[in-house]
Amino acid sequence: MKIALNLITPPDQCPYLPEMKSMTECDIVSKMTIKEYEKRLLKGWRHFGRQVFRPVCENCEECKSLRIPIETFKPNRSQARNIKANTGRITLEIEEPNLTSEIMNLYDRFHEERSSKRDWPEKNWEDSDSFENSFLDNPFQVEQWVYREQGRLCGVGYVDRLVSGLSAIYFFHEPELSSYGLGIYNVLAMLNQARQNNLPYLYLGYYVKGCQSLEYKAGFKPNEILTPQGIWVSKT
Repeated sequence: MKIALNLITPPDQCPYLPEMKSMTECDIVSKMTIKEYEKRLLKGWRHFGRQVFRPVCENCEECKSLRIPIETFKPNRSQARNIKANTGRITLEIEEPNLTSEIMNLYDRFHEERSSKRDWPEKNWEDSDSFENSFLDNPFQVEQWVYREQGRLCGVGYVDRLVSGLSAIYFFHEPELSSYGLGIYNVLAMLNQARQNNLPYLYLGYYVKGCQSLEYKAGFKPNEILTPQGIWVSKT
C-alpha cells in the first residue's frame, strides 16, 4: 500500500447529525490491494475511490460500521414483500464501472430529490470530489450494479467484493420509483449474491442512529455493529 496523502479534516457540521461537529481522517492511496483495504474495513474504515477514510470526531461515536451475517439473516415481512414485488420487474447486471450520460443523469435526479426533501447538500461534480474520483478511479476492482425496469435505468450501485463478503459503497436510484423501495431491494440483492457465492457478510457502511438516510440499515436483522474497541457485537 502506498499513501500519497494523509489528512484530518477540521471540525465541520456533521452531514448525519447537523447539531454535531464531524472530523474525518482520510488517506489518499496511490496503491492498495483488496486485502489491505479489507483489513481497514474490519477496523471501521471506508472508501470512495482512492479516498480511504474513517470518522475521528472528538465528542461523538455515533458512526458505527454495520454488517449482516449472511447465514442467519432472515427478511422481515416488509422485506419479503419487496422481494416479491420487484423480482421479475427489476433486472440486475453486474459490470465494471463505466460512466455514461444515462448514469450521470440518474445520479443528478436522485441527488436533486434528496437535496430538496432531506436537506442534502448540493453536489458540484465540477470540483475535486468528482463522480469519477468517488466511484470510478479505484485502487482495486470495484463492481457496478446496474438495475433496469423494462430496459429503463432505475438504479446504480457500487460494490466491493472482498474475501469476507460484499461491501456496499454507494447506491442511487430513480426518484420517480421511490414506491418500489429500490434502496431496500439493492441490499436484498447484495445479500442474495453473497449467499450464492458463500460469502459470510454484507458490509453496509456506517449506521447512525437518528439519521433518516442511514437508519434503515438496522432493519436488516440480525446484524453486527463495530464497537469503538474494535469488536463486532451482534444486535437483534
